[in-house]
Amino acid sequence: VYAPRLDDPYSRTFESCSTDTYTLYGPCTYQICYLYLYRSGYDGWKPESVTVYGYYTRSISFYYNTWIPDDIWYGFNYCNAASDSKSAM
Repeated sequence: VYAPRLDDPYSRTFESCSTDTYTLYGPCTYQICYLYLYRSGYDGWKPESVTVYGYYTRSISFYYNTWIPDDIWYGFNYCNAASDSKSAM
């Protein structure tokens, strides 16, 4: 699922020490194992974590706690680790 432009300067989203919640719909949300963020602009952004909840899947958290680089997709892909753990069972 791709969600363009979640920020809104008038709503104070992504402010320091805030929690922002979004509802997104899309295909293939039954196994969430990767999440990438993209930052474009002059101001920095250092999210602590992103937690994704789904109707048909358990929640998963991605811990960043680092500055997101400018003009590049930055994140985590745990998909191989998830399939590796299933095959080990």
